[in-house]
Amino acid sequence: MLPEKSRINETWLVLILITVCLVVFFFRLGARPLWDIDEGMHAVTSVEMVRNGDWITPTFNGQPFFDKPVLFNWLVAACFLVFGFTEFAARLPAAVLGSACVLVTYLLGRKMAGTRTGFLGALILATAVEFIILARTVMHDISLTFFVTLALYLFFKGYQDRPHTKRTLLLFYAALALAVLSKGPVGLALPTMVIGLYLWVQKDLRFIRQMQIGWGLIIFVLIAAPWYILISLKNPAYAGYFFITQNLGSFLSAEARHPEPFYYYIPVFFGGFFPWSCFFPLALVYAVRRRFHTAGDGPVLLIIWFGVVFIFFSLASSKLSTYILPLFPAAALLVALLVNELFESRAPALHKAMGYCLFPVVVLFLTAVAYLWLRPPLQLEYDSGVKLNHIHLLAGWLTGCALAAFFFLVHKKNTAFFTSLVTMVVSALLIFIMLIVGEINPYRSTRELAREYDRLAPAGGKIVFYRRIKDSALFYTRRQARVLETEKQLRAFLASDKRVFCILNRNRLAKKRPAPYVVKRYGNNLLISNKKF
Repeated sequence: MLPEKSRINETWLVLILITVCLVVFFFRLGARPLWDIDEGMHAVTSVEMVRNGDWITPTFNGQPFFDKPVLFNWLVAACFLVFGFTEFAARLPAAVLGSACVLVTYLLGRKMAGTRTGFLGALILATAVEFIILARTVMHDISLTFFVTLALYLFFKGYQDRPHTKRTLLLFYAALALAVLSKGPVGLALPTMVIGLYLWVQKDLRFIRQMQIGWGLIIFVLIAAPWYILISLKNPAYAGYFFITQNLGSFLSAEARHPEPFYYYIPVFFGGFFPWSCFFPLALVYAVRRRFHTAGDGPVLLIIWFGVVFIFFSLASSKLSTYILPLFPAAALLVALLVNELFESRAPALHKAMGYCLFPVVVLFLTAVAYLWLRPPLQLEYDSGVKLNHIHLLAGWLTGCALAAFFFLVHKKNTAFFTSLVTMVVSALLIFIMLIVGEINPYRSTRELAREYDRLAPAGGKIVFYRRIKDSALFYTRRQARVLETEKQLRAFLASDKRVFCILNRNRLAKKRPAPYVVKRYGNNLLISNKKF
């Protein structure tokens, strides 16, 4: 057990982590409307689940939605039952899962290399840009990331605590099952590959015999299988579409929906894991060289974890920036091991190396500030609603924080250096939420147009779009959507003797002759009608 003083210190560290999570994940969580694309779609799927009373077959726009498993939608739907159909309820599961993932990362880091490493790793994860975004958004990826992280933590704990392995590993199989219910077969494949490769590298494949595979399979099947069986019985086409087309096809097909080159995730990771990504190459080098002697086998697991997820999704034909989120906890702990080494060794060479890592970021920010003043993006407000003075403020603040962090690092003020980077992210997020989000909302959401449509159009009818559904509109109207795919269809629709309405992007209106009547404009979207009021 920890000495009394250590237990008190650890309590304060956990309270700090919870406070940071409350700020970065929960602050004004329901203040902005749902954004297009995807966030509105996943929220609407859960709304239809509640309204239809069908918790087996997810639907979107009244049609079966087979692209994702059901666990995240269940969580969102449960929040709707408790809090009503609000933006806060839609995003609450993501914020809770993001916070839980931060705390599990703390536990894993503490198990590997001590309390301080766990604390640093958890803070790094909580302040990584893409992790913050997905913990504040109605997206399934945060659910997969949490359960993969929980499963690998339980495995490592069971592997290290051999006398108490059984109960921990049984919980590990439950976490695996929930990962599969979160995102499908990848929830099983990723942890299995990480663990298998880790045991092979450790030359300890015999541990597989101690992993309670028999009981584990029973637990896994009892949790993961019932929903897949029930939806397949209700929808015979589900299994073929989800497992073959959606999963295997997305990995192997040359006609993937989101094709990207093999190196796609390199810039995605460095952008999404910012600001800590600038230290990641150095952290990886240190871990590979086994410089963290007190960390035992931990760095090995983290390197394999990061590498498996990164390579797996890089090999897939279909790529999206959110797919690699499950490697973020591993990356956070690798950087935490580096920062902890900085705190413990105070070696001049390490300070210098980290300074070389941070210096390009400072130069980049200074260059960006200069560019914004010399070549201001005058089209920015028209395209996205963001005012230039707010961009200048945010860029200047980020640059000031980066300069402060660099100054503290050079002068070996390690605590101030780390705190400056955390403060940079948290404060920039608050500036973004309070000043910029309100300007972007009209360009990313159709809430106001949808409500106006609902007020003017006869009840019960479909909401009509040209070329593409705006997902958020369905959330705010409870209507189903109809999409006019071609200009011929739009002309025929507007030629109706009755007053009709349609939502479309303003750039598409300029091509229409004769021009329809604009009822309302919201950002870059328009509500049009064939008849003047």
